Amino acid sequence: MAEKGKDHLLVNKIGEGTVIDHIPDWKAETVVQVLRLDKLARMQADASVATLQNVTSGKLGRKDIVKVDGWHVDEKDADILSLVFPSITVNYIEEGQVSKYQPKVPDTIEGRIRCPELGCISNAEREPVVSRFATLKHERLLQCRYCDTLISFDSVPDHVRT
Repeated sequence: MAEKGKDHLLVNKIGEGTVIDHIPDWKAETVVQVLRLDKLARMQADASVATLQNVTSGKLGRKDIVKVDGWHVDEKDADILSLVFPSITVNYIEEGQVSKYQPKVPDTIEGRIRCPELGCISNAEREPVVSRFATLKHERLLQCRYCDTLISFDSVPDHVRT
């Protein structure tokens, strides 16, 4: 980052990658956790991540931004992120051109969320069962398809498979 005046920092434009915008202030680390960006170095060695926290926003007052240079966030992962942060927007950058994606709450989530019920068949190591959750959108809950355990949208980051 290079300094631009006394009150602003300049983060370079990215030519290829993803910008996650309109994250509530001081929540960028949760986005990094849900998207498993800490493991990005193993998946994409030349990718880089910049988190901007508590920056001025016309819409939100203050917000966070996560910029991922050299890697595109999967739309299914962005949709899971929208459970926790409904205000986020995702901008995909390809060859300097921006296309916006508005994440939406999925009807079902398979394999990305771990059921908190230890006795659930989806947690049994010897069973080849993928976790499956239905979204109860109006109640802001996920319901395990196997054991009916409920997870609030706000606690999704605690149950994301890493």
